[in-house]
Amino acid sequence: MRFTRREIVIAASLTAVLAPSASAFAPPAAEPAHGNETPSEAEVARSLELGGLVFPVFDDKLKLKNYLFISARMLAGPGKDVWKYREQQHFIRDGILRAAHKTSFHAKGNLKKLDETLAAAECLKVANQIVGEAGALVQMTFTQIASQS
Repeated sequence: MRFTRREIVIAASLTAVLAPSASAFAPPAAEPAHGNETPSEAEVARSLELGGLVFPVFDDKLKLKNYLFISARMLAGPGKDVWKYREQQHFIRDGILRAAHKTSFHAKGNLKKLDETLAAAECLKVANQIVGEAGALVQMTFTQIASQS
């Protein structure tokens, strides 16, 4: 597909105009989920970073109530090939988002808080099904959690 000079100039102009206004729609600032824990180099080398996840929060009647903005890290099991899982990261992310649309991961009685135990268990289950190995990904740590409201 070839673009004309006019189409390129219009696209660049729109990008310049719309980019500053994108910050108006950004989610509120998030605090780290577990304080300022810094992962070791070995843990970083064995992990998958999953930033920019958005979990819908809905009630028992499936009515949308909120969104949780999540950044997380999944740790590969000892002796597992983390690069193989990183190549499948986009499939893992898709599976996690599909699971989040089936089960609301909010804490009981609080629509602004993530039930980390439930979310980690479901996300790891889905991720291991996607990579096709039991125990491939063994731990999920939430590095940032923010609520829309």
